[in-house]
Parts: sequence; structure tokens; C-alpha cells
Amino acid sequence: MKTIKDLTVKVTYTVGLSDVQVSDEVYEALSNCYDKGGKVDPDSFNNKEQTASEWLSDHIHEADAMDWEYDIEDFNDLD
Repeated sequence: MKTIKDLTVKVTYTVGLSDVQVSDEVYEALSNCYDKGGKVDPDSFNNKEQTASEWLSDHIHEADAMDWEYDIEDFNDLD
């Protein structure tokens, strides 16, 4: 058995939603983020981005994921 001192893995997955009904505010927020490249920063000070982030956080669940991808970003062993 070996010990890994530090292991950092980035997990990326895709979730597809269909026939999603949202408020006008959420629609505008999601549309705005999409128009600006699709990135949604949960720590943003932008009100629309915060609205989009909160909605996505409430409605995207890991159990709904498909197309999983793992990227090992850091691997340091003790030896």
C-alpha cells in the first residue's frame, strides 16, 4: 500500500434539463450568463450572476449527472 500526500482532482460532468419553467428574473440571469460565455461564478458580486448561481445550485444535482470526466491536477507522494 502507498500513501499519496496530496491529490487534487477536478470533476466535470454534464446535466441536461428539459422544459424548465423559471421566473423572468432567473431567465434573464441565466440568459445573461450564457451570452457572456456561460461561466457562472458563485462568488460574483454581479446580481444576475448571483441569481443564476443560486438557481443552478438549487436545481443541479450530482445524481442527475452524465458524461463524467476526472482530471488529476496534483499528485504528490511521500516518497
